[in-house]
Amino acid sequence: MGLRRHEVVRLVVAVLAFAAIYSLVGILRHRDFNSSVDLAIFNQGVWLLSRLEAPFSSIKGYNIFGDHFHPVIALFVPFYRLAPGPETLIAVQGLFFSASIVPVYLFLRRRFSATPALLLALGYALFWGLQRAALYDVHEFAFAPLLVATAILALDTRRFGLLWIACVLLMLTKEDLIPLVTGIGGYVFLTGDRRLGAALAAVSLMALVVVLRVVIPYMSGLGHYGYTNTYNEVLQQPWLIPATIVTPEKMRTVGLWLAPFLLLPLRSPLVLLVLPLALERFLSGTDSHWGTSFHYSAPLAPILAMSAGDGLARLLRGVAGDQKRERIALAAGIVILTLSAILPGRQPAWRLFAFDRYVPGAIERGAPQALSVIPPDASVAAPAAIAAHLSMRHQIVLIEPGSTPASEFIVVHRDVNPWPLQHYSAVQAILDDRLDNGYEPVFEKDGWTILRRPGLPASQSLRRDDRAKQPRHTR
Repeated sequence: MGLRRHEVVRLVVAVLAFAAIYSLVGILRHRDFNSSVDLAIFNQGVWLLSRLEAPFSSIKGYNIFGDHFHPVIALFVPFYRLAPGPETLIAVQGLFFSASIVPVYLFLRRRFSATPALLLALGYALFWGLQRAALYDVHEFAFAPLLVATAILALDTRRFGLLWIACVLLMLTKEDLIPLVTGIGGYVFLTGDRRLGAALAAVSLMALVVVLRVVIPYMSGLGHYGYTNTYNEVLQQPWLIPATIVTPEKMRTVGLWLAPFLLLPLRSPLVLLVLPLALERFLSGTDSHWGTSFHYSAPLAPILAMSAGDGLARLLRGVAGDQKRERIALAAGIVILTLSAILPGRQPAWRLFAFDRYVPGAIERGAPQALSVIPPDASVAAPAAIAAHLSMRHQIVLIEPGSTPASEFIVVHRDVNPWPLQHYSAVQAILDDRLDNGYEPVFEKDGWTILRRPGLPASQSLRRDDRAKQPRHTR
């Protein structure tokens, strides 16, 4: 179906607007030193890839493809070469999230007129699963919504070449998404094309075995998949599976998947594609997989929105009169848009309307001067929230419980989250230990403390005149 010019304009405006929204919520969080260790890992990995080096994570201690299988992150590299830095990764993620609006809209447009289709697509764009993923750093799931939506659109239009491309890219996005491709194969098998469905399912199952048993163990050097223990309880006691899946918190998450879309996904067979990802999340022993925070619901977003549109279209077939069907579709689009904007509460996009959100605090204002002390090739130890700002280097590690950092520089701030340590008192104890072992303070100002290991070349310390301006460290 060809789109009219005004439709194309509205779609382009929506994509650009949400690219800005998704990027801003992530960039502002990063600017405020609220990033997690994930951003540090991904930024170091992409920085190394952009230099044509193996993406070794000094935080993990091995190649990041040995942690999770996500070679699709190489798509970040062309953008990173133009503007290196974690902010680029956040902005590119926002662009890919917003680009997924296009296949969602094209799918919906095959069922509704332009305005209801746009309202439903905007409801999808406001869905909390996408907003929370945009807020919480950068992950390989940046590419998942676009690929999932493209796969469903290809199914709907019977463009099986495009379906294969989307499914192969999904398998290269993360091992967690390979079962979704198996589910797509099963769906295709049940809905008509048995040969294609069987081929997709077989290829994906073989890929899953190879990735989990060969590729990841080899890349990590550990000899096994590091997250098997996440499913140990249900693997050892499979009779606990029903009780493991049906818990109040998990059912609340299911409710919040469906509620913004008026439970309409349940009216479409496409909702079956939710099952592989839902089971994978709910059988996990990691509680962050179950809730409404973080990025784990992003791949589900296009399935929910497109199955909701399909479900609504199926319901409207029983309604007599084109005008009545149009009014109901418009009303449903408005309600879905409204619910997506407010559920489950504290949506990140709403915070962008607060003017003070754009005013840097004391930590951010002092950061450029403090971090400029550290040479770009020096090894650094820091809490996770600071590490993300210093991860364009070969050696960046976290200050962890019981650690005695031997990095050339140690960087902390008294008001920045000290994770993986629990309290700043634990950070101070490590600083005191390092000072007792010869480290010297090279910067202390506005809450920032930077220690330097003794015996480094003069080029890796402050000039004498600059150091004279810094207050002495007091324990």
